Amino acid sequence: MGIGRFVTQVGIAVLVAGLIAAYPLYVYASPRLVWSVAVGCGVCILNAIAGCMAISWAVRRSHKVFFQTVFGSMGVRMALIGATVLLLVKTTDVHVSGFIGALFVFYVIFQTLEVFFLLRRLPGLKEGRQEV
Repeated sequence: MGIGRFVTQVGIAVLVAGLIAAYPLYVYASPRLVWSVAVGCGVCILNAIAGCMAISWAVRRSHKVFFQTVFGSMGVRMALIGATVLLLVKTTDVHVSGFIGALFVFYVIFQTLEVFFLLRRLPGLKEGRQEV
């Protein structure tokens, strides 16, 4: 499974979540809340794609480089998410609970997809069929 398929899965997850949340957000939410949920989703999309790229780069490297890349990128991405949250909460009129809630929900969804992406790449690597 390549990066393109992963991005497609992320897009499908966003579409499904959008369809599920469309009616409640339309009926009950303010435009500020809808914007905050969209921003939280966007931050998580960028995080997931960066993680997928790190895994794709590191999977053909040595075990040491692989683990340094995966765990290092995880730490850097978490720090960037934290800085983004702090920046948005302090400088914009973001709906904090909507933003943090969307951030949490999409983070869990995309981390699950990222783990499945990694698990699908490893068997092909052992058999030598892995694309770069």
